[in-house]
Amino acid sequence: MANIKPNLLLITTDQQRWDSLSRLGRPGYRTPVLDRLADEGTCFDWAYCPAPMCTPARVSILTGQYPTRHGAYEIGMEPVPALSGPTIAPLLAAGGYHSAMIGKTHFVARCIEHQHVAGAVDPSPDKPDPDGDFWRKFDGPYVGFDYVRHCQSHTCDRPPNAHYRAWLDGKGVNLDHLHVQIKDGKRIYPIPEAGRWDIDESLTQTAWITEESIAYIERRQRTGRPWFCWASYQDPHPPFVCPEPYYSGVDMNGVDLGGLRPGEMDDKPPLYKRFIEGHYWTEEPDINFWDGINVPALYLYDAQKDLQKAIRAYIGMVNMTDVYVGRLLEALDRMGARENTLVIFTTDHGEMLGRHGMWGKGVAAYDDHQRIPAVASWPAAQKGPVGGTKSMFNLVDILPTFLEAAGLEIPPGVQGVSQLPVICGQTEMLRDWALVDFMATVKLHQQTFIHDGWKLVVYRHSDYGELYNLGEDPDQYRNLFNRPDAREIRDRMMHRLVRAQMESAGKMPRRIASA
Repeated sequence: MANIKPNLLLITTDQQRWDSLSRLGRPGYRTPVLDRLADEGTCFDWAYCPAPMCTPARVSILTGQYPTRHGAYEIGMEPVPALSGPTIAPLLAAGGYHSAMIGKTHFVARCIEHQHVAGAVDPSPDKPDPDGDFWRKFDGPYVGFDYVRHCQSHTCDRPPNAHYRAWLDGKGVNLDHLHVQIKDGKRIYPIPEAGRWDIDESLTQTAWITEESIAYIERRQRTGRPWFCWASYQDPHPPFVCPEPYYSGVDMNGVDLGGLRPGEMDDKPPLYKRFIEGHYWTEEPDINFWDGINVPALYLYDAQKDLQKAIRAYIGMVNMTDVYVGRLLEALDRMGARENTLVIFTTDHGEMLGRHGMWGKGVAAYDDHQRIPAVASWPAAQKGPVGGTKSMFNLVDILPTFLEAAGLEIPPGVQGVSQLPVICGQTEMLRDWALVDFMATVKLHQQTFIHDGWKLVVYRHSDYGELYNLGEDPDQYRNLFNRPDAREIRDRMMHRLVRAQMESAGKMPRRIASA
């Protein structure tokens, strides 16, 4: 390990597929920066999110807990206990760290997010957002982070807001014309059609988040005090639009355009087929999983739209983000900070991107949106490059990994494990299983368990389930759950899942007496 406390840099994207690193050979993707980071550090080839939805996954990063423990099980919530409890920034502050949250947060429902970040008003959907003057002066704190630069949404589906808008105002730039339309005399902000986006890349949120992160790190480097920076990019989340030259720069030769195979839902739980038929998450005509709001956020794409444009824009956003992550890492090198900075790059969850006829993320238990890219590097503490590893990673591991690197104790209640032994080359296998614990609504709770090349999916409300041999069927076309010849492996996976749930109880408080 390094002799002095390392700086900690967490770089996250939003909704990035696990197979989007060009080192894996998927056509169209060009990610030389992340490929190099993986080759020089550690690439977790089997990494999973704790739940394939923004708020649950992001609060899991904050807490080191699975969603059914921290309580932020879906989007559209205000998980007060989780956000007021021991979270990553205050825990690191106890070790002398200054912290920054820059970019997307989405720890609470969007309708109260600006007020929640500001902390100046009681969060309420019917109260106005803070104005521009507020954001020009406000820089934190928020959920324990000392310094905050906040923005909401993905640049292209609503007007710029919060700190991002203040940054644009400072440049004398107004981008409202890229968003607003007049319909029946009213201003509306429709989701744009997929494809090329007419915006200068230097004015995108990706550029802004990179600039703000570099400026923060430069200031902290001058103090000599260790820092923790979470650079939280919005791309490649939809709407699927991408600026030039990244949009036209995607080579679409051989790119998988997705689609649904005839009959592929026949052996799945009935809710899959109902969804594909357009009934969304109603299992049977007399049963539905709606909790009075909806079951987000998988959707069926309009067949009349140009799917190739959407996929090209998605890949272009991934490639563009790689360029800007490169600028952030180059700044670390320039400041002499790279050697003793532990960098973790990952995302909150993946994206179906048309596979199996689905778009978005949510209930369907496919690797397309449950599995994620995860790369780590700490040159000062590594024995040497690890490259790809089969040791399994989950977003709940980020908090304990950073705490151990900082020389701090992992508190009771944390369910993740520190991945430092893998990152530093001390062990080849730290954990051989992954758990995805997703409660889409209080009526629809699904757990996915991955172990030894197999995937098991169980549902709280029903005896049906899913079982896949990922080695032979990586795209999960053949559900073996009810096959007599798979009964032995199904039972073994069920038993191993129960043991994993016990293991995921996490660190417990110490006893202080015999009675």
